[in-house]
Amino acid sequence: MVFIKIIVSVLLIIGIINPKLSWKMSEGWKYKDIEPSEGYLIGTRITSVVILVIIWLTKVGIE
Repeated sequence: MVFIKIIVSVLLIIGIINPKLSWKMSEGWKYKDIEPSEGYLIGTRITSVVILVIIWLTKVGIE
């Protein structure tokens, strides 16, 4: 379970540091010559931080 948390955390940290790259990985490959809006980039950062905190503060798993 910790391995999955680490992988997801890396992807979320990419979303925090470089939300444009996160957009290109998730949505940008579908379109040609389109950039994400500032609102989308800010929303991606906020959502990534919230999900990262939730992932590391919750205890989920089979024990």
